[in-house]
Amino acid sequence: MKRAINPTKLLCGILGLCTVVSIGGAISSTLAWYAYATRASLLFSGTSVYDNGQLQIGVKSADQILSLKNDHMIEEQINGSYYYFAPAGEGLSSERLNMYLAARGYATNELIPVTSGEFNPADSAHNSFALKKSPNADSYNNPQAATNMQFSQITFAFRAFRTKANGQIEYVSNQEIWLTHAQTRASTGSSGNVSKAMRMYINRDATVYEENNGFIYNPSSNSSGETKVGGLLNLGHDQYYDFDENGEIVFGEYTIKDGTDTGIINHQYDGPDQLVDINGSGSTAPDTFTAKHSPNAAGYYQDLNKLDIKTAKFEGVNTIKPVKAADGTLSNPTGKKTSVCKTGGESVGNIGEFDATIYLEGWDFSVVDEEQSHKFDFQLRFETNRI
Repeated sequence: MKRAINPTKLLCGILGLCTVVSIGGAISSTLAWYAYATRASLLFSGTSVYDNGQLQIGVKSADQILSLKNDHMIEEQINGSYYYFAPAGEGLSSERLNMYLAARGYATNELIPVTSGEFNPADSAHNSFALKKSPNADSYNNPQAATNMQFSQITFAFRAFRTKANGQIEYVSNQEIWLTHAQTRASTGSSGNVSKAMRMYINRDATVYEENNGFIYNPSSNSSGETKVGGLLNLGHDQYYDFDENGEIVFGEYTIKDGTDTGIINHQYDGPDQLVDINGSGSTAPDTFTAKHSPNAAGYYQDLNKLDIKTAKFEGVNTIKPVKAADGTLSNPTGKKTSVCKTGGESVGNIGEFDATIYLEGWDFSVVDEEQSHKFDFQLRFETNRI
């Protein structure tokens, strides 16, 4: 079988301000998506939502993190968990979030592309989210779980408050919080499309959101959609789709539609030596997903229509945005609860929270060798209603 060359890493840094999370990176040398890496840091900050309302933003941990407490974070222990809030208007620095991630054993300055595999929140058989390592030359559909050091996981905590006439702060329960803006783009002075691979799994409180508590969010898409999590790959970066003794390899997740006919031509390829966009990536240049059929292997010459390539469904920017009334009041779209959390009562410190798993989806068509040296930003903004 044709083997992939040894990969190198993608170097990154993350910047941000106000309620914005910004992730930046630069790829170096040659690499296939299964060996992508980023060097990163995180910054998240609270901001005034309306003139008379604010969000206080923090993080949650099962264990005490003394470095955060010693860095002037507001530590509160509630129901056995530790919360660290930034003072209103101050926000969380990248150093603070790196302390948090490191203490919990997650990636602070390196993200390695992984995959969610098949995911559909509307299908009980495929709505369990779990990141897996990339396929490779020895495991075409690698079942190994991604390690915590391959992605970042942050439990964000929010409190909505108002300032009373006597100057005291009053925290308010039952306030929904929405993700109202997101942007992925090449950093200033850079180019490329690697930012399109960014994903965030939003895992919400199941007691509030019931069976629809979790979904994948794609900040580079305005609408909902899906990512194919299977197909042919050119991991060796030699312009030919990978193959073994049985012919071209279909990596990732798929089934055969009729149970027997895969659609592969049972003889060595004898057609023109030209690029074939069999995965539908839209690329006209050779890369990880677009290559030629090797004359040394049987192949899927025309298409993959005999196969049911599985997908990971996601929400887009506009599909989870709240509806804004003329007076500025925010609400969920009709028939769809899209807020990320709701602040609780006094028994839980008036806190609303959700788990954010930030990762690079390796099956995104933008994760190719040609993205080397490109930097990117990933920005998010949250809002709540006037108090």
